[in-house]
Amino acid sequence: MLTELVETMDDLSLDDRRRLGQANAHTFRHTFGSQSVADEVPVDVVHKVLGHASLQTTTIYVQAEKQRVVEEVARYYAGVAARRMAT
Repeated sequence: MLTELVETMDDLSLDDRRRLGQANAHTFRHTFGSQSVADEVPVDVVHKVLGHASLQTTTIYVQAEKQRVVEEVARYYAGVAARRMAT
């Protein structure tokens, strides 16, 4: 299935095709977990879809999203500070 995706997705760059070709089932599960939590799908729903035995396992994706939010806010404020110093 991955081979078919790589061969038929004409809009992907060569680098993206290589990365996609190296993906595995766990990569797709992790991507789904991360993106669904980022898109505010309730954690209990993500937990059921992924079939984790423990809700605590699923909260790894919540922690990753919280970290991403913190990093984005820090990047925003760094840009604000840089613009203020430039004026």
